Amino acid sequence: MNPIIDASTTSSSSVELTEAMNEAFKDTGELASNAKNFYDFMAKYFQRPDWTFMNYGFAIQDNDLHKTILRNGDVDDLNPALYYVQLYSAAISDTNLEGLDVIEIGCGRGGGSAWIARNFNVKSMVGIDYSENAIEFCQKCHAAIPNLRFEHGNAECLPYSNNTFDIVINVESSHCYPSMERFLSEVYRVLKRGGYFLWTDFRQAKEKTVLLEQFKTSGLEMIEKVDITENVDLGFDKGREARLSLLKEFPNELQTKLKSWIETSRYKNGETFFLRCRFKKPLTHNMHSNTDI
Repeated sequence: MNPIIDASTTSSSSVELTEAMNEAFKDTGELASNAKNFYDFMAKYFQRPDWTFMNYGFAIQDNDLHKTILRNGDVDDLNPALYYVQLYSAAISDTNLEGLDVIEIGCGRGGGSAWIARNFNVKSMVGIDYSENAIEFCQKCHAAIPNLRFEHGNAECLPYSNNTFDIVINVESSHCYPSMERFLSEVYRVLKRGGYFLWTDFRQAKEKTVLLEQFKTSGLEMIEKVDITENVDLGFDKGREARLSLLKEFPNELQTKLKSWIETSRYKNGETFFLRCRFKKPLTHNMHSNTDI
């Protein structure tokens, strides 16, 4: 059906798939390990080249107090990926990426990195992820984009020199990291002075004070902070039919495991919030930073 094989057309036995699925959904007691096992499984057994986004989505509301600039590029209003692309577009907003070295940490299946590389005239675009299988998928699926590459790595120990990137992007990924402090320290380290960190993700409401303190002590200057919980909830609702259509192509047992994630928003009860923030690495050393870079 697709040039990149998925589990519905491979010789993988149902027993093998079930065993791999059970292993992928096993609770290891560590969120990062759980996430890696899940994304490794999905990337290995479901290699659809038209399924490259796994975020909750974003949609504009008429009553938004803070207007977000959306630049959807080559993804039109009829594309099923529209709302997932718009979460990236919201994270970037009016930040200029042209001619710059950009990295996305936590690139997943690579749809966001590929979209940026195609539409923003960046000098270079790197997608890095903790899942080896996801990176292998990305390297096959997005191989035709010349200014884009994908590499395996750890968000808390990035395999790059100091002051390498003009822009660091992180979309709906950091909630899986064992240490937000170590991640932010690495972002600070690999960013060039005057470079921007574009971040968007969710947290439980009770974690908000801790999150803001982590940002405050990172050495990065917060330029913008916008609560986009309602926009993400709306984007999730608008993308539901496309997700359900995809879900029907999975094995029944996997459909059962994913149904609540596909169908039910986590943002309606007020217990979870979603932010987008823009930070800048100061041109001079910030005394609050844990690094002298």
